[in-house]
This record gives sequence, C-alpha cells and structure tokens, in this order.
Amino acid sequence: MKRSHIHRSVRRMAAVFLAPALLFYLVLFLYPTVNAFYISLFEWNGFTSSKVFIGLKNFAELMGDTSFWNIAAGNSLRITVAGGALIFAAAFALCAVLSADIKGKKFFRALIFFPSVISPIAIAVLWTFIYNNKWGLLNNFLALFGIPGVVWMEPGRLFWAILAAMVWMYTGFYCVILLAALDRVPSDYIECAKLDGANGFTIFFKIKIPLIWDVLITALTLWGINSIKEFALLYAWGGGVDIPPDGATNIAVRMYITAFGKRVTIYRMGYSTAMGVVMFLFVALIVVIIGAAMKRDRLEY
Repeated sequence: MKRSHIHRSVRRMAAVFLAPALLFYLVLFLYPTVNAFYISLFEWNGFTSSKVFIGLKNFAELMGDTSFWNIAAGNSLRITVAGGALIFAAAFALCAVLSADIKGKKFFRALIFFPSVISPIAIAVLWTFIYNNKWGLLNNFLALFGIPGVVWMEPGRLFWAILAAMVWMYTGFYCVILLAALDRVPSDYIECAKLDGANGFTIFFKIKIPLIWDVLITALTLWGINSIKEFALLYAWGGGVDIPPDGATNIAVRMYITAFGKRVTIYRMGYSTAMGVVMFLFVALIVVIIGAAMKRDRLEY
C-alpha cells in the first residue's frame, strides 16, 4: 500500500508541474493549429468578422497554382535537401577537426557558432554587400586572380546566393549540437580503436557517429522543420516588396505576402492559411521521412 500511495503522490505531483506547460501548449500551439484548418475553409480578409464558407475551394485553387508549387514549394524543398546536405557536410567536416585534441577548441566553437546569433536581417544586408557586382567583397576577391566579376544576384543565381548565406548562418548551430554529443563519447572506445589500428576517419564515422545517432536524428529533424519555416532571411533579401523575386520566395514568404501584402493590399487570409496547412503537411512529411530513413538499432554507452 505504501508503494502504491507513493506512486499516486508522484503522479499527482507530475500532473501539477506538467499542467502549466500543457495549458500553454494547448492555448499557444494546438488551438491555433486547429483554428488554421478551420480558417482555410473560408474566404476571409482577416480584418472583419464576416467570413464566407467556401469549403475546400482554397485548396482546389492552391492545387492549380503553378507559381506556388514551382517556385515557393520548389524553393522550400531545395532549401531542405540542398541546404541540409551542404550544412551537414560542412558541420561534419568541422566536427571531425574540432572533436580532435587541438588547441583553442572553445574559441573555434564560439567562432563558428557566431553567425547563428546574428539577426537574419543583418545577415541579408551583409551578404548583399558581399555579392554586390561592382564593389562587393566576393568580386573583388575574384579580381585578384584575374576572374571577371559575376552578377551574383541575378534571377538565375539569386536562390543559390541566398542558400550560400543560409549555409554560413546555420552550419555553426548544427555543428555545436553535434560537437556536444561527440564530447560525450567515452574516450575508452577511442583508445581501443586506436590500439586496433583504426585511423581518424574510421574512428569518426564508424565509432563516433553511430554513438551519437539519436542526436544526429534530432539535428536533422530540427533542420527539416526550420528549413520549411525559413522566413526572415528570404523576406529581408526580397526587400519586403509586394512580389519578392522568385529566388527569395518560399512557402512562408508567399504565405505572408498573400495574407498581408505590402504596398498593395491582398488580405487573402483564408487562402494564405491553406498555404500554411500545406506547409504543416510538408513539415510532417519531412519529419516522417527523416525518422524512417534514419531508423536503426539504438547504441548505448
């Protein structure tokens, strides 16, 4: 009886401590999510109380919106796949170096993490100056080697120029997450591998990475979510105009412009909320794919 009484007391205490967090979750996340599905069924400008129920017409219109799928959704997926590949390739390369026994490890970690704490607006301004085709840092650097300047922000290159800035901005964040996990790998495993003749490459990919697999899945999932939701850098790069350039448009930017407009008012809250529902489905699908692709036996130490 005593043990069951203790268990009931622990459950009550857990419920008391979890209740505030659960309330915040219900009010600030679950209710807006359900409400978004509801609003997507209406024609509504978002500023009046009158809404016209149109059922799934917003989704039917969205399915036929080739600009949304080819540009906004296409860019979002390219950011997720191409950006993720570049970010984690760079993060792994940095981890391989910084997880070794080198001097100034903490300084270099702070240095590569620094871009993650800069405002995306400031990063957009900084890289706009770097890419300037007349006096930008990148073209001046190329000129030192006799390479003619390039218009980096022309329509055909704009997306990839922004993606390079995004890789620079996020690599440090995911690198630090992976480094924190690598620091927890027992040194005994590393020493045994060295005694068996394993080189640094083998130790990193055959021992360290499998032991931090759960953290890697978490980092990839975070990237999958954040890449689809990316807004500030792209919107700032587009200059906040009514119709941003194609290379600076993804689902989040298109959704915001459709809902609020800028100089020209659009105010199609119902239609933009339908885009938000699609974005939610994209995020859910990416999380499921990452979970399925990365599933393997769990290793513990």
